[in-house]
Amino acid sequence: FLLFVVIESIADNQQYAFQIEKYRLKDKGEPLAGEYADGFKQSGLFAFVRKPNYAAEQAIWVTFYLFSIAATGNLWNWSAIGMILLILLFQMSGWFTELLTLSKYPKYAEYMKRVPLFLPNSFLSSTKKKVQ
Repeated sequence: FLLFVVIESIADNQQYAFQIEKYRLKDKGEPLAGEYADGFKQSGLFAFVRKPNYAAEQAIWVTFYLFSIAATGNLWNWSAIGMILLILLFQMSGWFTELLTLSKYPKYAEYMKRVPLFLPNSFLSSTKKKVQ
């Protein structure tokens, strides 16, 4: 649980620092280079997944649900409703913001091909190997 809170905090702070610097450069009329010219964050945690803060938030709710299983001894209990609804919310809002970002920043399509939305490629590739 704490690991996911830390990841979400780091991702939020990285995004905040990026936006502050991007608009500082724009306001001063300085040239934008690299990811600032592209308009969106691509380094730090955003080099592994496009929405690290959303991914961590979903993991927090899954962790809460796992705590409820440990507390009740039941695999399915009422707290599953909250977990499912919050994951659905983050899934839908994640894809919605993807569409907005894609329409605003042309280079975002390349980033989408390179970097997965919620789960890092290393996790996805190890999962595919186990399934095959």
